[in-house]
Amino acid sequence: MRLGKLVGLVLLVSGCTNPVPLTAAVQTAATQSVAVGGRAQLVVQVTNTGPPIAHLGLVFMTADKWYEHHAVSDPGGCSVAPDASAFDCGDLGAGATASFTIVGTATDAGSFHYELALRELVRPFDYVNDHPSGADVQTWDETIMPK
Repeated sequence: MRLGKLVGLVLLVSGCTNPVPLTAAVQTAATQSVAVGGRAQLVVQVTNTGPPIAHLGLVFMTADKWYEHHAVSDPGGCSVAPDASAFDCGDLGAGATASFTIVGTATDAGSFHYELALRELVRPFDYVNDHPSGADVQTWDETIMPK
């Protein structure tokens, strides 16, 4: 009986501890203007400055999602994860640096605004560089012109 209470207490206390936050240095570059049928790319470089990140997600925080306005021809080592509004770029170890160059063909004419955050795509689904006011986001606008 005492062992059961001890195990329960340990589980309760461990659930109350704050995990080490996920942190990274992030740089992005993206095509700003292209015609329908033209080649566009999104480059994201991440240097993990915290603990390992499981299933690093490049998550779109706005209604516009890059992979919906481009036919992705080279996912740059990632895979499209539409249920998560993201590219799933796999695990990124502590101290590791990765560069993801995602290439596609522009498919929809219009003006688009993107906000991209980094997040684990597995439980506990923590954001990278998260703050009380929200996660850091990378933002850019893209104009896709008619042919």
